[in-house]
Amino acid sequence: MNKVLILITFLFSTSVLANEYSYPDIAKRFGNSALTDQQVVKLKMEGECLVGLKKLNFKKQREFDPVAEWTNYRSISLLEQFSPCQVLVIMETAQKKLRASQQKPTDN
Repeated sequence: MNKVLILITFLFSTSVLANEYSYPDIAKRFGNSALTDQQVVKLKMEGECLVGLKKLNFKKQREFDPVAEWTNYRSISLLEQFSPCQVLVIMETAQKKLRASQQKPTDN
């Protein structure tokens, strides 16, 4: 019984401690420096754009995809200059154009 109580206490304390470093908890502690609600919404959108980049670049996980490889490499360098959503728009456009050019028959 004593071990069960210790285990429950441990599990509860680790879940509480894990949440202490989420953004909402940190923002509560530093209210004067916290981001505005509008800033948080914009940053959440940027986070979702990062997920979009990952999904765009790793659609074919089981086989080598030169277009995805190229856009993955380019997106990393572009993220140093642009926001994730800007890079996502750039890379979506690039992938569409690259894939379309691969599908066109070449005149030999």
